Amino acid sequence: MENNVYIRSNRSIMSISLTRLAMILPLIIYGMYKNGIYLYRNHLVSTIEMFKPLIIIFGGAVIAAIINYVYERLIRKQNDNNILDMVFSSFHIEYAILLGCIMSINVNLWLYFAILTVLLIISKFIGDKANTICLIFLVIYVVSSLTGNFNFTNVYETSKTFSYELIDYLIGRNPGGIASTHIILLVAALIGLSITNNNKTTISLTAIITYIFIMFIYALFTHNNYMNILTCNNFLFIASFVATDSVTSCYTPRAMIISGLLISILSFGIYFINPILAPVIAVLLTSLFTRIMDEKIYLLSKKK
Repeated sequence: MENNVYIRSNRSIMSISLTRLAMILPLIIYGMYKNGIYLYRNHLVSTIEMFKPLIIIFGGAVIAAIINYVYERLIRKQNDNNILDMVFSSFHIEYAILLGCIMSINVNLWLYFAILTVLLIISKFIGDKANTICLIFLVIYVVSSLTGNFNFTNVYETSKTFSYELIDYLIGRNPGGIASTHIILLVAALIGLSITNNNKTTISLTAIITYIFIMFIYALFTHNNYMNILTCNNFLFIASFVATDSVTSCYTPRAMIISGLLISILSFGIYFINPILAPVIAVLLTSLFTRIMDEKIYLLSKKK
């Protein structure tokens, strides 16, 4: 910390991305079991469909790696760099994996990979002007909704009516993104990222604590299921790992607090329009103003 400004890490993109991805690997493994292996063992999906969670999460990462490599080799003419440096020339691999974690298991694979590929290529040329993960998710949701119904329930969850208890939410049995439902593993990953200084924890904690409080008050007055409205839209995962994107999130301390507050308040407001998109749109909108918040809030603090 120097002059009250968050110092950006001088570590490589590859080092930051691999550390962050290692922390969420248990979530991915659980998501693979919940949305693949478990369904196969109960004869609800085929052998190929069992690997769909893996294909969505790591298939996107492969596409991102190829795009990075081709861009560096053909566009930037970086022929002297080694392959790993070119593959990890941007955070796009991390973006693709995080996107897969919050994606619906029911998404059409051809549609998913087509939109992911096009938008990642575009972002290579125009830069990450806003949160890329949220932008791609939003486009996939809109297109999917035009051709069918976008929802988070897998085939097992659709086939029965469940009465979830607190423990079910804590261990991720409830519907949600492919690898975003296990709250205990999510908290462990968030702690790990904070300890290794690989996450803007201020944004995550501010957004999560504020949102938990707001939703508690809302559930108290409306008698809605508190845990259901808290976990129905990937908010906890998005606030922990997507809203803290290294490129498009705030980096000054006070701006990170304001950013977290905005994300939670916007998510609550948009929840009444579209619960699934609420945190996605909130983070996307907030990411558009991160530079302004960093500069203005820092200047105001200097005047004092």
